[in-house]
Amino acid sequence: MWRSLHDTWWRLTTTPPSSFADHLLSGLLRGGALLYGAAVAARNRAYDRGWVRQARLPCPVISIGNLSLGGTGKTTCVESLATRLLQRGLRVCILSRGYGGKARRPYWLLHRQGRLLVNGQPAATRDGLPDEPQLLAWHLSGVPVVIGAAREQTGRLACEEFQPAALILDDGFQHRRLFRDLDLVLVNARMPLSGWPIFPHGPMREPLASLSRAQVIVVTKVDQSRELVAALQERLRMINPDALIATAMHEPDTLQDLAGEMPVPLDRLTGMSVSLVSSIGDPDGFEQTVRQLGSSVVSHAVYPDHHAYSRRDWDEVVQGACAAGAQALVTTEKDAVRLSPFKDVAASAALPVWVLRVRMRFLSGESELDARLAGVCAR
Repeated sequence: MWRSLHDTWWRLTTTPPSSFADHLLSGLLRGGALLYGAAVAARNRAYDRGWVRQARLPCPVISIGNLSLGGTGKTTCVESLATRLLQRGLRVCILSRGYGGKARRPYWLLHRQGRLLVNGQPAATRDGLPDEPQLLAWHLSGVPVVIGAAREQTGRLACEEFQPAALILDDGFQHRRLFRDLDLVLVNARMPLSGWPIFPHGPMREPLASLSRAQVIVVTKVDQSRELVAALQERLRMINPDALIATAMHEPDTLQDLAGEMPVPLDRLTGMSVSLVSSIGDPDGFEQTVRQLGSSVVSHAVYPDHHAYSRRDWDEVVQGACAAGAQALVTTEKDAVRLSPFKDVAASAALPVWVLRVRMRFLSGESELDARLAGVCAR
């Protein structure tokens, strides 16, 4: 049901209405967007004018966020910035909302000596743990990822438990309750110069003008829309002439077999016919990345972001891939976390199942970003 609702919403927000029902639903979405936009504007005004006070933590807070509902690559950016701070010898903690998790109270994940710890104890199972915090914990061994909706609460927990030199607030641009020393906002290079419509009529959480409160703006996935980047950068400079505007791409890093967790050479994808399965904010970007590796994509099963895969979903995906003539099934690293219950089944599947990992690579503004991070952490 959720997949069909998501597909319907996406169709209505990206294509002109073609029937009376579509016109009616589009009107409802526009009405909802007016109400939502008014609420966002009122909330931002309250914080901008000091009517609502922000909570301060005893260490610097670096927020990484965006204006849209996913699709800009926040997780890889969080990993990149955490690595930069670690290379400076700084102790870092990450605060995550933990979308897709089931716990109601704050808790923390930590990868140490090949094991995933939950509140200091080995994780008995990964069921119920959100996907993105798991990936961050695995990739950033020794870096605690504190999970909870109340960021002030999780921030104080992180400061008391780990005494970090800096906190990275994942997906925090709209979480204005917590004061941050640096606001870094990601913008997808494919975003129109005027932005997409406001939710629920479109994928924008805030209007483009909200970028005026950011100190750093990173245009991501520029390799997928190079012809639009210069105009978008100029538009962003008009909105916020004082911000550092950097550019970055998400490049393929490794390929791994889902069942055996063994590395696979990236060049194995060259010339292959593959099927894809993903439930991320930017499935088109994932597909374009796979094509850039020389593959022919014969089908792509797209699910809503953070989708909890069932055995029925898995069977449908594998059957669809085989029917399309795929030689391999490729998914994202985030999806692999939620597909992990099917590892044993994947081992006996009719075709290999591979996980593509990507990393963020800055193309411009990298040294300036490092200087700003150093300045924040020196306060």
